[in-house]
Amino acid sequence: MDRFLVVYRGAAGGTPEAPEHNPERWTAWLDSLGAAVVDRGSLTHSSVEVPSRLLGPKLSSSSLSGYSIVEAADFNAAVRLAEACPIFDEHGSVEIARLTEALR
Repeated sequence: MDRFLVVYRGAAGGTPEAPEHNPERWTAWLDSLGAAVVDRGSLTHSSVEVPSRLLGPKLSSSSLSGYSIVEAADFNAAVRLAEACPIFDEHGSVEIARLTEALR
């Protein structure tokens, strides 16, 4: 099994058109994934960007709104796990990346 980073994009409940963010729906979805969830992660509500060491942080224009780590056999299986993610109901999306060994 490989590990995958699932990045949530779009403001979770953060746009006027989006339904109100419902933490219980997120909890239920993550619970439904069972043992595939390695790290439930977290949702984000604000961020800063540091473009270089010489320049200080600035407000980020990123649509990053959270992450989780899951285990799956391959990308297709990881996508199937993410298909019922509540971020889609909040007009967001997911980005999935295979994780490799940590840098040493």
